[in-house]
Amino acid sequence: MRMGLLDVPAPLFAWLDGHLAALLPPLLRLLLWGVAAGVVSMLLYRAISPQAAIAGGKVELLTARRELDRYDGSFEGAWPLMRRLLHIALRQVGRTGWPGLVASLPVLFVLAWLSNAYGYAYPPSGSAPQIDTMPTQYDTRWVDAPIPRILVNQGERLVADVRLDQPVPVVHKPRWWNVLLGNPAGYLAEDAAVDSIHIDLPVKHYLAFGPDWMRGWAPSFFVALVIASLALKVLARIE
Repeated sequence: MRMGLLDVPAPLFAWLDGHLAALLPPLLRLLLWGVAAGVVSMLLYRAISPQAAIAGGKVELLTARRELDRYDGSFEGAWPLMRRLLHIALRQVGRTGWPGLVASLPVLFVLAWLSNAYGYAYPPSGSAPQIDTMPTQYDTRWVDAPIPRILVNQGERLVADVRLDQPVPVVHKPRWWNVLLGNPAGYLAEDAAVDSIHIDLPVKHYLAFGPDWMRGWAPSFFVALVIASLALKVLARIE
């Protein structure tokens, strides 16, 4: 099984992105995905969260803080005020916490797909990436082809033959987290001699300036996500 639970919408995202590719360059599509994820997440949060109760809780919290700030007596006398403030704060966390977790799911779905679709590229034709295995005592060979293969040998014996259907930097045996997030290139067999194969693939860049860490997909996506989320929160008056 190559897909995890977070990968379920990936075919739909790929289909939409393929249609957008005819109209927009990669960077603008990346920003659009950030805006869309932020808007959907905030609208979902507003739909499932008790907005009136949250607004009332903010007023209660502010009132309780002012009462505590104005108190000028012994600690014993301040304890009921502190307890009330803590109770209101915890109740407010409960009102916002679970809706916030649920509303983060659209972002997680998009992140799972973007990390594969926008993360890495195959090396240029005629060149081979650095390949390392765990354990390290094996020989590796990159087979350059439209869909590359990685051959892992121990002496003359072939111990792994991996077809890299998508450019991902690690192929490994199935892990528990693959139930949530799958590896689009598949997995090594459970009885394989190697535990994982690490491929030094080129990272895709979307900005022509700045350090390498800023030129990948994640910074542009998260900037668009945060701006869209905050703008909608203010415009729609979401608590």
